[in-house]
Amino acid sequence: MRMHRQRSAFTLIELLVVIAIIAVLIGLLLPAVQKVREASQRSQCSNNLKQMGLAMQQFHDANKHFPVGQYNDDNNNWGWQLWILPYIEQTNLYNIITNPNAAGNFAYMPPNMGGGSNAGTYTGSPNIDNLNGAGNLTYGQNTTNQAVGPNAVNTIIPTYICPSCTIPSSKSNGYGATHYVGNMGNCFNWGAGAGAATTYGCGGTFGNKMNGILLQSNENNNTYVTKIADITDGTSNTAMIGEVTNSTNVSKILNNTGQFPVWAGGQGGGCNGTTTVGSCMRVLDNAYPLNGGADMAFGSNHNGGANFLYCDGSVHFVSSSIAGTPVYPALGSRDGGEAVPPP
Repeated sequence: MRMHRQRSAFTLIELLVVIAIIAVLIGLLLPAVQKVREASQRSQCSNNLKQMGLAMQQFHDANKHFPVGQYNDDNNNWGWQLWILPYIEQTNLYNIITNPNAAGNFAYMPPNMGGGSNAGTYTGSPNIDNLNGAGNLTYGQNTTNQAVGPNAVNTIIPTYICPSCTIPSSKSNGYGATHYVGNMGNCFNWGAGAGAATTYGCGGTFGNKMNGILLQSNENNNTYVTKIADITDGTSNTAMIGEVTNSTNVSKILNNTGQFPVWAGGQGGGCNGTTTVGSCMRVLDNAYPLNGGADMAFGSNHNGGANFLYCDGSVHFVSSSIAGTPVYPALGSRDGGEAVPPP
């Protein structure tokens, strides 16, 4: 019988064929893996918004209105995400920031959590107010302050972080980021028409003109809030909170423009007279289309659109193709009477 020599290795051609097959399989599997990863991240983002939706409803139950967006005309005021911390399992952090102390290093809290007088919001050093002779401390830091805690505002809160977002989870100066901002409305009633308003903070359009849900006061002495009863367009037709991603000034994280979204509120270092309120709230207006990259626009790193929390607590993925249509600004207004098709 002829003895066959036993092979001890692949030939070069066989090895190349195996490598080619592996490369083809990787090429086929990689997009699928990326789709699964994005689906998971989008689901986590949606869950974050649902938690905020539950928090908003609980806040409304307790206070008979939604939180004030920002309670003064200074762009670096404390913002709405601070006030819902107890409802997203962040009570300890909330207490650190809001509990009165003699040094005044605590967040100013508007009476009744907003919706009326600002009770003499100060612009200088903290004060002690003898309200009704009770000697209660009612004034704290009017603006976001890293002395609170100290550095409590640097905390990264998972509920406020979207895993798909490319914005860093902290600003360069340490403030904890948020990847979600509130809806101030569209601009139809703010000026001469759509996109007419050019100043959203620092004495710009007053909160009683804004037709969204989370409102900027833009006054020293009054705060503005929204109740469910004010949403005459229907809670299932009106957006409350949406995603925010990189835009012109957000990318400049080493500057102090205020566009970088910070959960504690505005962190703008004063006023530039145009759009620095964008760290807390933005507008749903065709002048600032979804995923258009403008400083006051909503947007995300999800493919084809962004997640929005509606006022009924539901979360919907809104397609970028909505840009330029009447539907997008209709989602932004609470009382415009516009017809909004189901998402």
